[in-house]
Amino acid sequence: MLSSLWQQIRAVLDLVLDLSFKRFVTPRLVRMLYVLSLLAAVYFAWKWMWDGLWGFITAPMVFLLMLIVARVTVELILAIFRIADHIAPMSDEPAAKSTQKSGSLTDPVP
Repeated sequence: MLSSLWQQIRAVLDLVLDLSFKRFVTPRLVRMLYVLSLLAAVYFAWKWMWDGLWGFITAPMVFLLMLIVARVTVELILAIFRIADHIAPMSDEPAAKSTQKSGSLTDPVP
């Protein structure tokens, strides 16, 4: 188990220290960020619960709101990276460049 944890730490460090920026680190770290946000939601809801009667009533609602915000944020991050993954191969295709008409809006004005 310790060697598996060490391998994961080394993989994350390799990604973080990759100066060529050919690989993204965010999609690999998003699970860890989500778990940390869940732990933070539990912590803040627990502290909020003991702030009196209103805290005891509102803490579960605040906890659910924090969970929803964390999940939506993580899904938005992953959606952006998936869109980028699908768009990147399209820009590398030579057929896309050869079918472009001259006189399009992207051509420079003579």
